[in-house]
Amino acid sequence: MPDYNQIFDGAQPITKREFEDWHRQTVLEMILEKPNLSVGWAAKVLNYFLKTTVNVAGFGRPDLIKWIHPLVDKGLWEGIEDAYKGRRDILEKTHYRQKVKDIVTYNDYQTIIEGMEIIAQERGYLLIEVEEFWKERCNEKF
Repeated sequence: MPDYNQIFDGAQPITKREFEDWHRQTVLEMILEKPNLSVGWAAKVLNYFLKTTVNVAGFGRPDLIKWIHPLVDKGLWEGIEDAYKGRRDILEKTHYRQKVKDIVTYNDYQTIIEGMEIIAQERGYLLIEVEEFWKERCNEKF
């Protein structure tokens, strides 16, 4: 089971590296528990949980909000593609895979997140705020 205490308990700010290591380990543990999940789906479920507990409810160690990931799905891909049509440097990363089920390794997932980090940096956003590009037209299947 994931060790949520590592990111939720304590007064010491969490570093990006600490969060990223925890996220990778947690996603991979989820896949071991539920082998039918792809990395993409495990990350999406985890990120939804983190979004509600950290961004909405305000739980977590200091700075945790800086590191949580957006929900990667078709709606977000479509919005980013529309907004960044001419930005091959971003789209090659964010659209490295274009279906959640096709994100099968954590490196695939990390490449997508790296593209979203470029967007967040350029706009002065938190990474989670990249979700503003999300378009409500997605019904993905497992």
